Amino acid sequence: MERKETLQRMSTYCIADIHGCYDEFMELLAHIQFDNTKDTLYVLGDAIDRGDRPIDCLEYIRKTPNVHYIMGNHDKMMLDYLDGTDFNWLNNGHTNTLTQLNALNPRKRETLLRFVRSRPYYRFVSLNGKKFMLLHAGMDTIAPMTEQSKRDLLWRRREFYRAPAIASHIFVFGHTPTPHIRYGNDCSIWYDDYHNDKIGIDCGCVGGGALAALRLDDGQAFYVKAKRGKYVDTFFITPGPAPESFWKAKRPKRVQRIPSEPGEYLFPGRLSARGARRVNCLMINRL
Repeated sequence: MERKETLQRMSTYCIADIHGCYDEFMELLAHIQFDNTKDTLYVLGDAIDRGDRPIDCLEYIRKTPNVHYIMGNHDKMMLDYLDGTDFNWLNNGHTNTLTQLNALNPRKRETLLRFVRSRPYYRFVSLNGKKFMLLHAGMDTIAPMTEQSKRDLLWRRREFYRAPAIASHIFVFGHTPTPHIRYGNDCSIWYDDYHNDKIGIDCGCVGGGALAALRLDDGQAFYVKAKRGKYVDTFFITPGPAPESFWKAKRPKRVQRIPSEPGEYLFPGRLSARGARRVNCLMINRL
């Protein structure tokens, strides 16, 4: 790997949908030479379920400085199941996660669950003149932030990535594997080259694709190919940075208000079942 020419210090990365692929996760962090004393990593939900070592993935994220976790639909399903409010988790690859969770001593288990419960549903980040919104799945692109539902933020697919999103922001999301977005076998990071406002980074590692890291500083992508999975011999990677046209695209300048600080975000407790309550920061207006 010729990393010296492409890596830089004090970088900001995004990874999504690790799904228990701990070995690939550790290999990817080594590949980007992640330094938790200088670099920042955002994991966009769903570190658990389906793969071999989901709890190890969560524990690393919880314990490591400068690693930030965003709520994913599998995380929420786990919490709902444990709370006895919903049992959909039993049909979504829960087995290894539940077994390993139950193997923890009660204090460690409660610490880990408390960490997951406190995760935000999205974050805003500003970097090098670019504004990003980081989230797990998607959102209702015609509704203001005060009316976004948890379900949209955790589950939305085509209605989000096939439509224009919020002007002036670039959305980085996971949840939908990029081969599904492309209707093909290319599991590379997906750039919305029509609206030029979204980047999909779930490259389907647990299904045999790849685990990807997107460096927000310059759009460079890094990959580790999956070691196993149903489509491990079918999916392929097309390496390379984001298309130059994506970063240079002129995005519409509609009048909107966004949280006043780049790092502001909402926590789960501030979201009702139907949508988010008002908070003491400027929110995005209806488009």
